[in-house]
Amino acid sequence: MQRDDNKPRVALIGCGDIGIALARRLVLQDYRCLGLRRSPPAGTEGMQWLAADYTEVSDLQPMIEWKPDYLVITLKPAAYTEAGYQQGYVAGAQAIAKAISGCKLKRVFYVSSTRVYGESDGGWVDETSPLATDGYAALALIAAEQTIAAAADTTLIRCAGIYDGAATFYRSRIERGLWSRSEPVIYTNRIHRADCVGFLAHLIHLEQQGKALQPVYNAADNRPAPRHQLERWLADQLGLIPPNDASVPAHSPESHKRVSNEALTASGYSLRYTSFEEGYAAELSKR
Repeated sequence: MQRDDNKPRVALIGCGDIGIALARRLVLQDYRCLGLRRSPPAGTEGMQWLAADYTEVSDLQPMIEWKPDYLVITLKPAAYTEAGYQQGYVAGAQAIAKAISGCKLKRVFYVSSTRVYGESDGGWVDETSPLATDGYAALALIAAEQTIAAAADTTLIRCAGIYDGAATFYRSRIERGLWSRSEPVIYTNRIHRADCVGFLAHLIHLEQQGKALQPVYNAADNRPAPRHQLERWLADQLGLIPPNDASVPAHSPESHKRVSNEALTASGYSLRYTSFEEGYAAELSKR
């Protein structure tokens, strides 16, 4: 795969919904995009595909020969177990780091999670907050971040809970009669899929323009929301009546945090959906 033009090239490893949406946007803005996943989808126009297992260094070699300028990495666990997180994140990051060693990449954009932060009692976190010291999922995420960051110039994008506007997770819960307590308050942090994609595109454009980027950004909307308030707002939209008493027993304790997005807004990105109400409203109006 040889370069035949001067268009900036973006390779997307683990190219699922976020990667495909990002590639579609970048292609329209005159970037060339190469998506890597085990089973490339059919009918995705405007981008190239490489069938590859990102935990295998040899599978990544054609990507290196394509000579990307930027790399966008979105990993996932092989299974929702300790071994699955080790395979999907730690082994995946190690293989990618080995494959890109010596490559002339301008920057790597690694999509991580706010789960890496150690705060568990509802306090605020920003990009400088202490990281978790226990929990196999958080530790695997942290190890993958560190492996990628040591291999190339990297910007970490730590995403809050990504949602698409359909509210399927919370809608399913409350329709099954599962409601959260109002006390103690448990916060949830979210970012709409469109803003996750938009912010990634924004950072790539800034890098392409030679602007300085932070090593880490939190990707979250403007307002961490008490979970019981989200459920009751959603119930009102769906015409459901919340019970007088919550039906979900309070965990003791339940880990939660509030995520600051000040660095995101300071970068010049303007959120399309600043809160869960805005993010859910358009999709729910279609019901």
